[in-house]
Amino acid sequence: MDSGTLVTILIVALVVVVLLFLIRAAGAGRRRPRLRALTAESRDRYVSEWDEIETKFVDAPEQAVREAEALLMSVLRERGHPVTERDLPVEVQRAHKLGFSSRGDKTEDLRQALLRYRAVMARMVGPDDQAKRDQRGREMA
Repeated sequence: MDSGTLVTILIVALVVVVLLFLIRAAGAGRRRPRLRALTAESRDRYVSEWDEIETKFVDAPEQAVREAEALLMSVLRERGHPVTERDLPVEVQRAHKLGFSSRGDKTEDLRQALLRYRAVMARMVGPDDQAKRDQRGREMA
């Protein structure tokens, strides 16, 4: 094998390695979107709406799960998270499958879906300050 062939093989190998790194870097950037912070007013509104949805679950579980998904999508959009199916958090994808499937114990699937939506909602909205929550309760009373 002459030196020209060896150099060509090394250059091709180097190009392939560089392309693999670029593809990997582009994929990693897509999986971790840069999220905007919510304003205090938005956060309070989302927490209040979430509380109402959870209250509805006992009497209308399917409606509550539909509303939970819609509210979560609003939070994701406001924070700048892509909402295409492949870009959604895995928990949201699983919750959607549970909430909109017709297999097995429907009520348990709906409960599991709501719990998954709640976990993502807590991450997207942030921890709820118990004092603020108590204050909202006093204002409503």
